[in-house]
Amino acid sequence: MNRLLNVELHCHTLHSMDGLMTFDSLVSTAARVGLDAVAITDHDTMAGAWEFQRLAEARGIPLKIIPGEEKTLADGSHFIGLFLARPIVSGDLAEAIREVTGQGGLCLVPHPFRRKDGLLRDGLGRLALFDGVLAGFEMFSAKCSFAENRRAAELLAASKLTPFGGSDAHYESDLGEALNVLEQAGDLRSSVQRMFERRGPFQILARPQAEGEAERTYAPLYYRVKKYVSVPKVFVPAARQCYRRYRNWKVGVGRKPLREIYRHA
Repeated sequence: MNRLLNVELHCHTLHSMDGLMTFDSLVSTAARVGLDAVAITDHDTMAGAWEFQRLAEARGIPLKIIPGEEKTLADGSHFIGLFLARPIVSGDLAEAIREVTGQGGLCLVPHPFRRKDGLLRDGLGRLALFDGVLAGFEMFSAKCSFAENRRAAELLAASKLTPFGGSDAHYESDLGEALNVLEQAGDLRSSVQRMFERRGPFQILARPQAEGEAERTYAPLYYRVKKYVSVPKVFVPAARQCYRRYRNWKVGVGRKPLREIYRHA
């Protein structure tokens, strides 16, 4: 039997406007979680993916970095490209898909039914744009609500896209809330592509989610009082770091109890 790889396909760093993970904290957390590879999918930039990939190679760190990007399209919805050589330029989905496939990348639909930025939040019509394209959809997003993930699971019957799980990690405590366990077959790129082609066995493991559970939120109290209380900009970076430490303490950093939500034999 081939070696199994634990792969995270949706993760943010401090290069995202809402991410706070540094290279060192990502690497140490990934080791505690047991990850072999992490896709860096920062919002509208590949700076973090390139930096983290360069640092990992320069320091001889075994964690593999998949360069990617979570692109905000013109209508506010999100689309991910993996194994990218250059950033996604277009805000149009059809053209963005052509950009990703044109450079040999893989197309991902993150949190498809998230009300704020899901690609399919207004219906399934855009699925036709993925006809003939090797692509996957986030069957379980650790950031999404139970209802949104339940709708995403229904895409198994409604589309030919391959399911995957994503933690959509922004803090260290988020990493490891969803894992893709797949067979190593050649290099990492070949192994992930084999998963997306459903040519090899893989599992999606995810944290248990209760019916009715809402989506993950950060600093909910702050956002409730934000319109009444203004925080001086000079204090914002320190406040964000304080909340990061609090959340990591409250939720915990490292391995999480997971359950299997999908298996392709």
